[in-house]
This record gives sequence, structure tokens and C-alpha cells, in this order.
Amino acid sequence: MTETDKHIILKTNDLSIGYQSKKEQTLVASNINIELHKGELVGLVGGNGIGKSTLLRTLTNVQNELKGSVFINGKNIKHYPALELAKVMSLVLTEQMMSKNLSVFELVALGRQPYTNWVGNLSENDITIINQAINQTNISDLKHKKCFEL
Repeated sequence: MTETDKHIILKTNDLSIGYQSKKEQTLVASNINIELHKGELVGLVGGNGIGKSTLLRTLTNVQNELKGSVFINGKNIKHYPALELAKVMSLVLTEQMMSKNLSVFELVALGRQPYTNWVGNLSENDITIINQAINQTNISDLKHKKCFEL
């Protein structure tokens, strides 16, 4: 692995995305070759129905690719156990939230789920990390608001 490869956090090789049923395949986009490097801020922009969510679901292994590969930190996402993948990658789409009654703190706390015990109890360390994330994103004033109030 070269020095530059070490800083690639997400990479795709000849990725094709879309939907597969027993009878047919619907291709949304193909020949997708991406390299995202550590420290980069990237925006995904496009019209409704163009495949942004399909791409994101495929990049996070929520949806299978039709062809090609996705690598996170040099490792194919197919080789990540679900819990390990959840620790390095997460996805929040714009679909309706299941529970708008969560507070901002509770919503941010959901990101700690891969690290909590089997009951899902937050440790003092989890609470510290959640508060750190809230402070780093400058949303401390929203911490106790319900999501439906935002």
C-alpha cells in the first residue's frame, strides 16, 4: 500500500448500483469510481430520483451493489462484520423519521449503538462522546429539543 493509498477512506471500483429482483435488474448508475480521502468534505448533489440515496445505501452495504466493489479503509465492505462496519460507517437519509419524539441528544446517542452493551445502556464514556459531538457541531442549544420541534 502506497503512502497515498493509506489516506483513502472510501473507494469504489467499477461500481454499478440499482435494484435486483428475481425477474429483472434496474440499473440506476454504472462505472462509478470514487476515491474519498481523509479530511475531505464531499457533497453529493443531484435532482430527485437520480440515485443519490441508492448510491449511499450501496456504499454503506444497506443495499447490494449490482457490480463492482466498495472499500472502506482498504477493506471490502463485504468482509466487514455488521457491528464493525457500523463503527466505521453510518447512514442518515432524509426519509421520515420513525420517532420524531426523540430529543436531539437521544438522536445523537443512536450513533453510539454499536458500542453499547447488549441492553443498549449508555456508559459515562458514551455520554461524554455524545456531548462532545453535540458541542463540536454547535448544537448545544438544541440538545433537549424534540426533533419535531426543530
